[in-house]
Amino acid sequence: MINWWQGLALGTLQGLTEFLPVSSSGHLVLAQSILKGFHQPGILFDVALHLATAMAVVVYFKKELIGLTKRKDGSESRVDAPGHLERSTAKEEAEEMEKGGKLEQMRWKLVWMMVLALIPTGIIGLLLKDIAEEQFGNPFGVSVFLLLSGVILFASDIIARNKPGWLKSKEPGILQALIIGTAQGLAVFPGLSRSGATISAGIFSGVQGQYSARFSFLVSVPAVLGASLVEMIDERGAITQFQSSEILAYILGMASAFIVGYLSIRLVFSAIRKIKLSWFGGYCVVAGLVGMLVFYLGK
Repeated sequence: MINWWQGLALGTLQGLTEFLPVSSSGHLVLAQSILKGFHQPGILFDVALHLATAMAVVVYFKKELIGLTKRKDGSESRVDAPGHLERSTAKEEAEEMEKGGKLEQMRWKLVWMMVLALIPTGIIGLLLKDIAEEQFGNPFGVSVFLLLSGVILFASDIIARNKPGWLKSKEPGILQALIIGTAQGLAVFPGLSRSGATISAGIFSGVQGQYSARFSFLVSVPAVLGASLVEMIDERGAITQFQSSEILAYILGMASAFIVGYLSIRLVFSAIRKIKLSWFGGYCVVAGLVGMLVFYLGK
């Protein structure tokens, strides 16, 4: 059973942590384990919250997504390339590239790199799906993955700060897209931050932080929608256990996840521009250690 305030609280938590590199699924598992009386059929509520935050990405990047699906035939096809980073600069850069006929080429390259990244994501995600789902009932395992997320973020922050010459790319190439897609597939485990893993994978492979984050968010949309579809098929039996009294909890949960998620995306870009991934890394390490401690004390 999920009451309205649990739905609101968990939706807010999902929105806050989905795009910040701190693992939303890990936080949901830990939060649900301490909420008295909380029960959901399978992971149906979690899937609903992830769909809501995926929609936040669609709305935030609507111009980019529209630009990726249209040919160059007028103002509608323009995008603020290279993304929601510095809008005035991005617009000027886009206009210059449009004059040179390069913007259309850049769009199609981005589309193909996204498709390429989704291949290892899908393969790895399906192979690890059953193993990962077992961890949703294992707060200790989630805490370990949170700790690992922190280490990854610290490592990427060190590279971004001390080896700026390594970060030469504004758009992922073939190998970089495959690396980012692989990281996204491995992030199926709760506690291992998807955005943290993919942004860090981009930085490790030489993509500048802001552009790595942009690609991470864009490629998350089809990945999350695809994963949600698979989960809905697997959870079709759980859907029959849905109670009408929980409708308000689902509405509040999805609404808060969408609103807070949208605001969190803006926060991530601000943090990355200032190269402060270590802040999130420190948080993940502390959260992981606290989770492990609580697990042992509760045994």
